[in-house]
Amino acid sequence: MIVATLMIGTLTTSCGIKPHSMKHAAIIDVNWSEDQNRDGAKPELAATADSNPKQDSGITLATATPPKSKPNAPAKAGTAEQAGKTSTTPPVLPPVPILLQKPTEPAVDYVPKKGAKLVALTFDDGPDGRFTPEILSILKASKIHATFFTVGIQVNHYGSMMKRIKAEGNEIGNHSYSHKDLSKLDRNQILSQIKQADVLINKQCGYVPRIVRAPYGAVSPLLRTIMKENHRDLIGWSVDTRDWAGSSVATMRANVNKNTHPGGIILMHSFGSKLDNTVQLLPLIIKDLKNKGYTFVTVSELLAAKADAKAKAKAASQSSQSKK
Repeated sequence: MIVATLMIGTLTTSCGIKPHSMKHAAIIDVNWSEDQNRDGAKPELAATADSNPKQDSGITLATATPPKSKPNAPAKAGTAEQAGKTSTTPPVLPPVPILLQKPTEPAVDYVPKKGAKLVALTFDDGPDGRFTPEILSILKASKIHATFFTVGIQVNHYGSMMKRIKAEGNEIGNHSYSHKDLSKLDRNQILSQIKQADVLINKQCGYVPRIVRAPYGAVSPLLRTIMKENHRDLIGWSVDTRDWAGSSVATMRANVNKNTHPGGIILMHSFGSKLDNTVQLLPLIIKDLKNKGYTFVTVSELLAAKADAKAKAKAASQSSQSKK
C-alpha cells in the first residue's frame, strides 16, 4: 500500500505520559484549530516503560552486542613476540539494523455513499481492563466501529481485550512499545519501538498493523521517512477532546460539536487516570454526530474513502481535459 502523505497540521497532542513541546504530525486532510493546548497528562502504564525493551515480553531483537571472543590459542614456538601482541578485546561492531515486517493487516476497500459525512473515533494508550471494556460496550450498542492505537506494554498485559477489540470489528493501530517520544530517537530506537509493538499486536490479533500514531503526535523527518520506507500510514487527529486532562463532559462535548468536520478524526483514550468522563462523553457525541448526519468509520476506511475520492477527481479532470 502506498503511504498516504496527509495534510500537515499543527497538532494539539495528547496521549499524555509527560509534558512536551509543540510538534507537527501527518494528518488526514481535516480542519484543524491551531489554538488548542498541548497536554501534560501522565497515565501510568501497566508495566514499567522503557526499563529494558529488548527483554520485556520475551521479545528478542537484533542488537549491537558483539559475539563472545574465543580464548587465544597457545602460541606456537617462535611466535612469542606475535602472541604478546594479540589483542583479547573483541572488535567493535556497528549496530545490527532492525527490520520491520511488512504490514499484514487486510486491505480495506471502502466506498462511502455519495455525499456521506465521515468521521473516525480513535482511542489511544490502551488497552486496559477498566475503560476499554466500557468503551467497547458503548461502540457495540451503537453499532459503530472505532480505531484503537495500542501501546505494546498494554497489549502484553491485556491480550484478551485485544482479541475483543478485533472480534467486535474495530481497527487496531501501533502506538509504539512504551510510549516514548519517537521524534527524539535515532533510527534503530524508532524501529525497536515499532517492531516490539508489531510483534505483540500480531501475536494477539494475527496481523501487523498498517497505521501508526506517534506518542504525543511528536513527528520528526526521520520518523516520516521510516514510516514511508515501511509502508505505514502515520496518523494524527483533528479534534483533541482533552479527556486525558480530566476535562468536563460538557466542555468536551462542546469541543467535539464545534470542531468536527467531514473527514475528521477525534482523539480520545482507552487507558489513563482521568477517563471517567470519556465513558460518559462517548454516547453523547455519537448521538450528536449521528443527528448531524455523520457516518462513523475506522481510520483505514477513512483513508480508503479519501483515496477513492481522489481517484475519481483525477479521472474527472483527465476526462475534462481530453474533451477540450
